[in-house]
Amino acid sequence: MGLIRLFLILFFIYAVYNFVFKVIVPLAARSFVNKAQQDMQERMRQMQDQQRKPEGEINVSKKSKGNEGEYVDYEEVND
Repeated sequence: MGLIRLFLILFFIYAVYNFVFKVIVPLAARSFVNKAQQDMQERMRQMQDQQRKPEGEINVSKKSKGNEGEYVDYEEVND
């Protein structure tokens, strides 16, 4: 009886091992990958929305360094 019981326990462990690594792990991995893909798509969408500006909008920014010099008026000379 002891040898049969040992074989049944080993078979049960083997069956559980196969079930876990052939069914449960791939499902969990697929779920993890899908979640990561959705998160990345959402981040890309947010980045694109931030970079888009409405048509016709003009944004001018000027950085002043303090001493830029004087403005000198000039005339164009045509030959």
